[in-house]
Parts: sequence; C-alpha cells; structure tokens
Amino acid sequence: MRGYTLKIEALSEILVFLSRFPEAEDEAIELLLDELHHLSLKSSILDKEPVHKVVSLLLEAEAAVEESPTSSGCGSSASALRIIDAFDFPKFRYDPVKKLFHKYTGKLPIHGDASAKATLYRDRFLMLSQRLSRDPHFSKPVFDSDISDYGSCQISPIQSLVGQTGKRWVMGLISQLEDGHFYLEDLTAAVEVDLSNAISFTIQIKL
Repeated sequence: MRGYTLKIEALSEILVFLSRFPEAEDEAIELLLDELHHLSLKSSILDKEPVHKVVSLLLEAEAAVEESPTSSGCGSSASALRIIDAFDFPKFRYDPVKKLFHKYTGKLPIHGDASAKATLYRDRFLMLSQRLSRDPHFSKPVFDSDISDYGSCQISPIQSLVGQTGKRWVMGLISQLEDGHFYLEDLTAAVEVDLSNAISFTIQIKL
C-alpha cells in the first residue's frame, strides 16, 4: 500500500476501520492513506500508533458531520473542518547555496523579535528568486544556440553590476532609503534608480 509495510496491529486497526464502510472500502482506504501521508512518519513500517491516530481523527470528523449535517442533508468526513495549530504546521526555508528547502527546527515564538520583519522579506525574496530562476526564460542556456535575440536573461546580483557594461537582468525591491531617492536592492547591494520617466499602467480583465 503506497510503499508502507504493515505490522499485525496496524493491519487489524485498518480492517476494523474498513468494516465501518462495507460499501465504500476503496474510498475509505484511499482517505486513510492520504491522511497517513500527511503525518511525519519515521519509517515506512507502520505499527498501531500512527494508524490508530489517523483512524481516530477520521471517525471524529465523521461524527462531527453526522451531528451537524449540511443544508442538503449530506456530508462526508473528507469535507469536515480540521483545525491545525499554527505552531504544529511545519515551516520551511530556502537555502540559496544548496538550492533546496529545509525544515526549520528552531523554536517559533509567539511574538517576533527585532529581526523577524527583515527575515520575513528575506525569505519572501528568496522564494520568488528561486521560482524565477527555474523559468526557462531566466535560466542560463546550455548551448550558445539557445540564446535568444535579447541574449541570456539570467538574473544577475546587483553587486555584480560594478564595472560591468551592456545589458543585465536584475531582480530587486524598490525602496526609498533616502527622501526623494529610490533604490533597487537585493540581498547583495542597492543601486539608485531614476524614476522620473517611469509610467504606471493598469490591466483590465474582462470576465
């Protein structure tokens, strides 16, 4: 079952759960496996404890739906409301060096410290940057023949613009570091930009 190996106790727990739905065993087992997939399991070998935990949650959801039926008189355990504590929800951060996400294992305080706001914008910038870098238009071409008429559109850090000539593609945040002066900045540096000739536009979407 999706790569899981069941112990006798876990198998017995599943069989008891399926016996409650004799006419929908396939749907019940799929729902059970989906919920098991969301758990942080230490091994693919399942014993009674994780299976019993998921079964209890599903039965509680079913009981809640039966006690509070919808206006149409029908409901299912899959549509029941499930509340998850914000501190139990896993938090991931992007590592720009290894180019992968890793799970944050530190303690999450209720109130952020002085660096929390800066960390928020930094994580958001890294999130957008890694998504943009995977776009084929902003990826470094493997062969020179793949370069378009505009040249390579690979994103360059602002710090690398020092001493460079020609066209470069950059990504950054426009901020007003001084009164009347705007800068384009990323995680490496900031460069002043002239917005006197900038134009604004709106996009209208017709439905």
